[in-house]
Amino acid sequence: MQEIKSLTGIRGLAAFYVIIFHWNVELAKLHLGPINSYLKTFMGHGYLSVDLFFVMSGFVLCLSGHKMFATLGIINYNTFIYKRFIRIFPLYISVTLLYYFLFKYKWQSLIINLTLFQGLSLKYNNSIIPPGWSLTNEWILYFLFPLLLFAILKWIKKPWLLVILALVIFIGISSYRSFHFNWHNYKHLRTVEGFHPVISFTRGLASILRTLADYFLGIFTYFLFHKKVSRPYFKYLVMLLGIALFFPKTDILVICLLPILVLYLCQPNGLSNFFSSRFIYFLGLISYSLYLNHYIFIKTYPKIPALLGYSNNYISLVYVIIGSIVLSIITYYGIENLSIKLLKKKV
Repeated sequence: MQEIKSLTGIRGLAAFYVIIFHWNVELAKLHLGPINSYLKTFMGHGYLSVDLFFVMSGFVLCLSGHKMFATLGIINYNTFIYKRFIRIFPLYISVTLLYYFLFKYKWQSLIINLTLFQGLSLKYNNSIIPPGWSLTNEWILYFLFPLLLFAILKWIKKPWLLVILALVIFIGISSYRSFHFNWHNYKHLRTVEGFHPVISFTRGLASILRTLADYFLGIFTYFLFHKKVSRPYFKYLVMLLGIALFFPKTDILVICLLPILVLYLCQPNGLSNFFSSRFIYFLGLISYSLYLNHYIFIKTYPKIPALLGYSNNYISLVYVIIGSIVLSIITYYGIENLSIKLLKKKV
């Protein structure tokens, strides 16, 4: 499968969006006035980058594996899981160990985190790498994906049914909440009544269902791409997606527009050219490292003011961004890319 460079590029900017979101939550403590309230809302929507990652995963896995899983086979299945393993685990294990030694977690937490199944454990659901909950969900979906795709290719004749299924899930997790459904995030939701479409408050079963819904949208995107569906109004829907990020409680709308964004980036246009540009594309290459590494600098920044004798939001942001990029270049070439090249030879 030929690489679609614009999709690699948008992963890079999406990873930066996550970094800005976490920086704002953990360090900036911004108190923006009415004029900047839209910017504050935009930064607060950074968690939706995770949904973009999931949608693109479903789409790309279909592109690369639809022929493989048109018929089920244990050899194909084992090969698929192995390829996904070498893609995520060498870097994940290395960075998890780095977090463990830097920030002194319990050894029991380390053991379960190394399996990447901590998202299935109520006691150890808080990942050593804070964004690790999403990797747990993706790892689980990798095991289910071949069967899921086989069933969809066989029984789903109308791609829009996948959108309806995704909508049902999103509405469900936005309407029902309990400790056993949302786990530790339920403390944020106990006083919320009725429909609450803020998708970030998903952990436990709710978060796995969120990932499944995103994968449905990714597979839906593949169906449209395979049929070469393109509409002149796609660019306006992409603009609507961008505008919606500046307004609260637009999560479901944004997520449901992500397939249009992916399709639009697969076509020759100004936006896809931007995301395919050299620097943005490079950020996409190191996006997985950026996603895993950036919390190291968020967690260590409180020591910087003591060294400098001064602190402000700009210093903290520069420290987090520059540190994340430098470390991610090192881990991408020294661990991620190298391990893939070495371990691929065994496929």
